[in-house]
Amino acid sequence: MNGFHVKSFPKRVWNRWSLLVKFFFGLIVGIILASQLQSLLISSSACVSYKLSPVHRKLKVNNIQERTEVEARNRQLLLVGVMTADKYIGTRAKAVYETWGSQVPGKLLFFTSDSQNTTDDLPVVRLKGVDDSYPPQKKSFMMLKYMYENYGDKFEWFMRADDDVFIKTERLEIFLKNINSSQPRFIGQAGKGIAQEFGLLSLEYDENYCMGGPGMIFSHVTLSRVAPNVKDCLKNLYTTHEDVELGRCVQRFAGIPCTWSYEMQNIFHHSSSGRTAFTGPLKSREVHRAITLHPIKEHAHMYRLNNFLQGVSIREKIYDGLKIRREMANSVEQLRKRLGPSWEQQQDSIQLESLGKKKKKSKNLLCLAPSLNKFLPEDESDILTWNFLARSVDSTETVNPRRAIDAPLREGVEDVIREVMEGINAMSKERGRVIDFKELLYGYYRLNPRLGVDYILDLLLVYKKYRGRKMIFPVRRHAYLQQAFGSLQLRPSPLVARDSSTSRIHFILPLSGRLAIFQRFMNNFQRVCVEPDERVRLVIVLYPTMETNDPSDEIKSFVGAFQRRTKGRQVEVELIERKEAFARAAALETGKSSCQPDDDCLLAFIDVDMVFTEKTLDRIRSHTIRGRQVYFPIVFSQFDPSFGAPLTGSSDTEIADDVFEIDDDRGYWRFYGFGIVSVYRSDLERVGGMNTSIHGWGQEDVDLYDRTVACPDLAVFRAPDPDLVHVFHPIACDDSKLTEKQKKMCVGTRAGTYASQQRLARYWIEHHAYG
Repeated sequence: MNGFHVKSFPKRVWNRWSLLVKFFFGLIVGIILASQLQSLLISSSACVSYKLSPVHRKLKVNNIQERTEVEARNRQLLLVGVMTADKYIGTRAKAVYETWGSQVPGKLLFFTSDSQNTTDDLPVVRLKGVDDSYPPQKKSFMMLKYMYENYGDKFEWFMRADDDVFIKTERLEIFLKNINSSQPRFIGQAGKGIAQEFGLLSLEYDENYCMGGPGMIFSHVTLSRVAPNVKDCLKNLYTTHEDVELGRCVQRFAGIPCTWSYEMQNIFHHSSSGRTAFTGPLKSREVHRAITLHPIKEHAHMYRLNNFLQGVSIREKIYDGLKIRREMANSVEQLRKRLGPSWEQQQDSIQLESLGKKKKKSKNLLCLAPSLNKFLPEDESDILTWNFLARSVDSTETVNPRRAIDAPLREGVEDVIREVMEGINAMSKERGRVIDFKELLYGYYRLNPRLGVDYILDLLLVYKKYRGRKMIFPVRRHAYLQQAFGSLQLRPSPLVARDSSTSRIHFILPLSGRLAIFQRFMNNFQRVCVEPDERVRLVIVLYPTMETNDPSDEIKSFVGAFQRRTKGRQVEVELIERKEAFARAAALETGKSSCQPDDDCLLAFIDVDMVFTEKTLDRIRSHTIRGRQVYFPIVFSQFDPSFGAPLTGSSDTEIADDVFEIDDDRGYWRFYGFGIVSVYRSDLERVGGMNTSIHGWGQEDVDLYDRTVACPDLAVFRAPDPDLVHVFHPIACDDSKLTEKQKKMCVGTRAGTYASQQRLARYWIEHHAYG
C-alpha cells in the first residue's frame, strides 16, 4: 500500500497502556475529591466547635468505652441452644443434659415444637408456631430469635447445637475467652456443600456457611444483626438446608462469612461415618483434639464418650500434678546444691522432729525427671531386658522369641505416640506448621514394675508448613520416652450397699461322686466359714454317678454328720438330692430355687475343686451389688504337678500349705472361665436364669455370662482373686456325653492345664532324646 507497512501493537501491550491510563486518571480524581472533602470537614467542624470541646469529646469517648466494658463484664460467657424434638427429649436431650450440658460455662436451653408435653426435669423452650418437621428451618431461625429477644444483652456468645453433638465445654470456654466478642463473629466448620450439590445451593464462589451438625457460634454483635431479620430470611429460602440458609442470612445482614480456617475441621469435628460414628474405639486423634464431636445418634454412646473423656481429663490432671511435684523436687535440689552442708543439717533436724526420730522416708522416684537411666540395677539379675518392636515383637522373656503384637501392647504404644504428637503440635498454630505421624519404623521397650515403661521409638513423620512458603516433606526422628506408673490408690466403691458386709452368702455346689474331693472342699469350708461362724449357707445339689461304686450314700452320711456338728451356728448346710443325669445348669437353678420366695438371696456358684479364704467372702459381698453389678471372679488354676511343678501338691482330702502361692510356674489365671459367679437372685432372674437345656458340664457358664453382659441394667465386674484357687485334677472329655462344642471347650481346657510354656520347654529339653 504505497510502499508503507503498518505494524499493529500486540494486544498485551495495549492492555498494559490502558491500565496505566486508568490508574493515573483514578489517582487524579481521588486527589481532587479528597481535597474537597477535607475543606468540607474543616468548615463543618468550625461551625459546631462551640458545642463539643476537645475535652468533652475525650470524655464522651471514655464514657462509651467504660459503658461497653461494664456491659461486657456483666455478660455471661455462653448461651447454648440445643435443637431437639419431642421424641428425643427423654433420650438424646436427657443424655446431653446429664453429660456435657451440666458443665456449660453459662446457660443451656433445649428448643422443640409447640406442644403440650411436660418436661419439668429439663430446661425446654417450646417455640410457638413451630413443629418437629424436617428440615427444621423455622425451628432454627426462631430459636435464634428467642435467644436474642430474651438473652441478647446477657451473654457474649450464642451457640446453636444439635442434640447429637458432644461439646467439650472446658475447652470451648478457653477457646471463646481468647476471641473478642464485641466484633461480628460467625464461627464453625465452613462448608460449601457436597460435590453433588455444587451450583445448587445458590452460593457464590467466595460464600460459605457454618455446618449445623458440629455446631455454630455467634458473637452477640452478629446475633443482634441477624435475629431482627429472621422473618425476612424465612421468606427468602433457596434450599431445604437450614444451616445453608442461616449462613446466607448471616452473610446478608451481618456481612461476614463462616470462619475460613483449616483448623476448624479439627475444632468442630464432623465424622463421615454416620450412625456408626464414635461407636467403636475412642482413642483417636479426632476425639482428643476436637472441641465438638458429631454425630452421636444413640444416647447410650453419649454417656460412653463422656466417661471416656472424663478419664482422659483425670489422667491429664494427674500428669499436671506430677509435673508440679517434679518442679518442686528440682527446686529443692537446687537449694541443696546452693546451701551445701547447712541445708543438710537443717533438713535432718526437721526430718527427725516430724518423724519422731524414725528412719527417713525413701525418695519418691516419681519426683525425678524422666530418664532411661533412672533405674540402676544392683546386680546382673536386676538388669532389665529390652524388647524389639516392629511388625512383630522379638523378646527373650517368653519361649517364643518372635510373636505377634498383642492388643494391649499395640494400644499402649499408640497412646504414647499420640501424646508425643500432641506435645509436638502444642504450638503449631503460632509456628505456622503441623507435624503428622506417618509410621512407626521400629522401636524398643522394657518394663520396670516399679517405675513404668521405657520406649525408644523411630518415627516417620510428615512436616507441613502452611504459613509463608508452603512445603511438605518427610521427617525421621527418634523419641526417648518414659511412661511412669503412678502410686496405687484405693478407695471404696460408692455403689456398695451399707449392709453388704453382713449379707448371707448362699453357696450353690453341684456334685456328682468325687467323695474325697468333696471332703477336701468341706475341710476348707469348715476352716473358712464354720470356725469364724460366718453368715453362710451351703446348698449341695447331689446327682448320682450312674456307676456301680456310686458314693452318694457316703456323701449323704458325711453331710448329715457335718450338719449335726454345726447345729446352733449361723452357718447352714442343706443337701438336695436329684435322681436324673448330672446337669450343672439344672443344679444351679435348683439351688437358686431353694431360697425363700421373699428372700433376694446373694448366690455364689462354686465348684468342688475350689478352695478359698475368708477374703473371698469379703470380695463376694463387696463386688456383687443388687440391681447394679454381677461378680465374675477370675480364679487361679493350678497346672498338672506331674510336669515337675514346684508344688507340694494337695491330696484328695487335704489342702497343701502352698496352695495360695501364685506364680507362673504353679498355674495360670483363668481369664476365659466364667463358672464361678456371685449374683443376687433377682438379677439372675432378670437375665433369664440358668439355661437348663444345656446338659452335662460346660457351656452353661459362657451362656450366662453372655446374657449378663447384654443386659443394659447390669454391669459385669471381673478381677483376679488370689484367694480363689482351682486345685488341679485330671480332666476327662467323654465323647459320648458331650456335644461337639462342649468337647472342644473341654479339650482346650485340658491342654491349658498341663504346664506353662517355660516348664513345657524345660520338660521337652530334659526328656527329648537327641539322635
